[in-house]
Formats: sequence, C-alpha cells, structure tokens
Amino acid sequence: MANEIQIDAFPPAKMASRMEGVGVKKAGLNIWTMFALAMLAGAFIGTGAILCTVVTTGLGAAGVGYGVIKLLGGLAFCLGLIAVVVAGAELFTGNNLIIMAFASGKVNLSGLLRNWVTVYVGNFVGSILTAFVMLLTKQYMSSGGALGANALKIANAKCSLGFIQAIALGIMCNALVCLAVWLCFSARSTTDKIMAIIFPITAFVAAGFEHSVANMYFIPMGLFVKGFAVPSFWEAIGKTAADYGNLTWGAFFLANLLPVTIGNIIGGAGFVGLAYWFIYLRPQKVVAVKPGVELKLLVVDDDPDFVDLTSVILTKEGYKVSSAANGHEALQAMRAERPDLVLLDVMMTTPLEGVSVARKMVGDPDLKSVPIIMISSIDSSQHADLLPDDLHIPTDAWISKPLDPDDLLRTIRRFLV
Repeated sequence: MANEIQIDAFPPAKMASRMEGVGVKKAGLNIWTMFALAMLAGAFIGTGAILCTVVTTGLGAAGVGYGVIKLLGGLAFCLGLIAVVVAGAELFTGNNLIIMAFASGKVNLSGLLRNWVTVYVGNFVGSILTAFVMLLTKQYMSSGGALGANALKIANAKCSLGFIQAIALGIMCNALVCLAVWLCFSARSTTDKIMAIIFPITAFVAAGFEHSVANMYFIPMGLFVKGFAVPSFWEAIGKTAADYGNLTWGAFFLANLLPVTIGNIIGGAGFVGLAYWFIYLRPQKVVAVKPGVELKLLVVDDDPDFVDLTSVILTKEGYKVSSAANGHEALQAMRAERPDLVLLDVMMTTPLEGVSVARKMVGDPDLKSVPIIMISSIDSSQHADLLPDDLHIPTDAWISKPLDPDDLLRTIRRFLV
C-alpha cells in the first residue's frame, strides 16, 4: 500500500536525488584526494580479484561444475565493491553514475571528465601496484603452481576476446555494477549496502562479463607471472610462456581495456544512469519565463530561520517569494494565488505533512502542474524511516538540508524555459 510506512529503504525517486547530490560532491573533490581514493579503489577491486582467483583455483580439477565455480568466484569478488562502498573510495565504473548530475546541469562536462579521467588513472595505478606486490609474494607458486596457472588462464582468456565482444561484455558488466551502486542508495545501513551489492556483482562475475578496473589487476597479474615467474613454476605446471601467446601488453590495452572501458561507459552511464535520470530526474513540469514578469515561488516550512534564509537567496535572484508555515496555510496560499513553483518541507507540524500537501496538489486541477521541490533533512533525522515506499511520491526534485544555495538555484532553473 502506498500509505504504509517502510523502515528499510529509500524509494527510487529519493535514491535518484541522493545519487545526483553525491555526483556533485564527487565531481568537486580535490584532485589529489580524488586520485588517492581512486588508488584505494583499484587496490580494493584487486583484492576482490585476488580472492576470486584463489577460490576458483583447482575446483575444475576436483570435478566441480562450471556454474558452481563461477558462482563461488563471483561471491568472492564482491569483496572489492563492498570495500569501495563501505570504506570509501573512487571507482571509475561506479562513478559513471555522475552522468545523472551532469544531465541535471549540476555538474559540467569538464567536471565530469575530470573525475572520470583522474579516477580511471588512479584505479589503474592502484590495481597494477597490487598485482606487482602479489608477484613479489610468489603466491603464484601456491598449490603446486595451480594458482599462477589460474591467473594466466584468466588473463589469457581476457586478451583473446573480439573487440565488439569485449564491448558487449563491458556493457553488461557495468549495467550490473552500476545497478549495485544504485541499489546502495536505497540503503540505511552498512548491512543494507552489502546485501545490495552481493547479487549484481556475483551475477556479472559468474556470467563472465568484463570490468575494466578488475582487468587492470587480472591481466597485469597474468603478464607479471608470464614475464617474471621463476623456472620452477613453469616446471610445476608443465607449460611455458609461449603457451600464452595472446597474453601481451598490447592485447591488454587494445583488445581488452579499450573496448571494455567503452562498454562499461555505455552500460553504466547509459543503461543505468541516464535511464534513471530520465525516469526520476528529468523535468516533467516546466515554468515559462516571461520577460519582465517575476516568477512566484512559495516556500513551505515550519522553520522560520530556514524560510528567511531561503527567501533572501531567492529574492536576490529576482523571484517573488511568499511563505507558509504548515500544510493548511500552504494550500490556502496556493488557492489564493497560484505559485509558479513550490519549495515544500517534508516534515512539518505532523510527520510527512509535505508529502500529504504534494498529493493534494496533484489532485487539484489548478495546482497539479506546479513543480514541487521537496526540501528535507529526512536523510539524517530520527524520522528517516518514515518516508513512504511509494514509487509515485508527487515530487519533481529533492534537496537536502542543510541547504546549499547553489544547489537550490540550479534545481529551480531546471524547471524554467
């Protein structure tokens, strides 16, 4: 039921707003902080790849079926994204979702590309350093060299893909990775985030899809073993470096990393980021701006200090601002003089009073076309579990408190034509 109270997840419309806000913050990070966090993400994903390689070593020889091997490898690899999300790091594939903030005009093209390029390079450095350290550990000699042979097999297979095939595998991979990140924005706890990550990430690994950052570990690890393994390793596995002819640095960059990265961007930014932006964030109501005519904005909030601050910001921009302290006053004011846009607090004199007002506006023929921007601290308040799990909460945008004036003005401008 739409009016039931849920305590376990934010609804998708609010998830979209949260993702948009995080995109703005990610794009604005100091470049060295961004790079350091990206190196950590590369190392975290590399650690997931290490565990995946170890867990899947020897299973085929023991008679374990293909599907079970893939499933166990996928579950092990989840460690990487769990560490990225919970510990905090910058991962290129997940950051494809910054496209949502870009599409809303809250991040410009230079900010988007600055993040993607910096994070991609940082991920590469972190991943390849992890692979180099693993070479020094000589763990490839484990289980009579079976671990190193598995690393070689994985890397060689990845360098043997066709260009279009690699793009397609990259698309499917990052659609699932970004789906996992997207699901995390419904979460209210670390446990929620971990559970949201497990199934999409297990699915992409088990299905054999291609992840650019994971491959920054998997393939260099194979190349390092091929190039620097001790002679006793080759004797133990009964093969030579020549048996892995497809495994070269050129194939790594041109046959795998390039097409997989292209596919990852299409799958993550296009199939998830832009899709959810279109569904939840694109302006569906617009306000015509007429020369010489002030736009009428109504601010509805029971905090007089917030109303005063917001009114000052908006008045300086040339808007005509009126206010109401509760839902009843707001509806009266709107019926007396229809506003062009409403800024509506969620929690006022009664819980979810703003949601109730929004629903009444949508049901009123004279008010249903007025854009509604929800403004609330509900993310972090003790009332965070009260937001209804309703796919059709009648709001056109969300802004969180404490208020960012630039974010407020950018959001309002999205509805102006």
